[in-house]
Amino acid sequence: MIKTHLVARAVAIAAAGLVGLTTAAPAGASSAASLPDRLYGCARGDFCVYSTEVISADTKIGIGRGENWDIFPNIDGSPYKNVRSFFNYGFPDTYDHVAVTYALPTRKFMTLCVHRAEDNNVAAGHEAISVPVTVVAIQWIKKSEAPCHESP
Repeated sequence: MIKTHLVARAVAIAAAGLVGLTTAAPAGASSAASLPDRLYGCARGDFCVYSTEVISADTKIGIGRGENWDIFPNIDGSPYKNVRSFFNYGFPDTYDHVAVTYALPTRKFMTLCVHRAEDNNVAAGHEAISVPVTVVAIQWIKKSEAPCHESP
């Protein structure tokens, strides 16, 4: 009975931890200025990479501070290996999406658009990958540019 209660409690605590990633901001929050200075170990204006699909300060393995970074196709020279998640905590701006180019374990290259976290949808800034990858390029882009293709 105690074991069942402890398992149920652990599940409830884990579920509560995920709520912050999927729920809207509190009522009255209407601009990106209402977001905290740091979220999941990632400072405002930064793009962060993580070693697990569940992002936290403890699983963060690298950051991009609003600048582009490119060593494509030099997989071996990347400091961002075994990446499983991305989080774009950039400021709302013309260049507020991030095109991430990474290598799969098969050494095939892929590019993914990571949208910006928003005050009414922080989860919009999080993307997870099902296998560990090596990041070889980070480029801040407009949401209307490839690979994002959103209307302005």
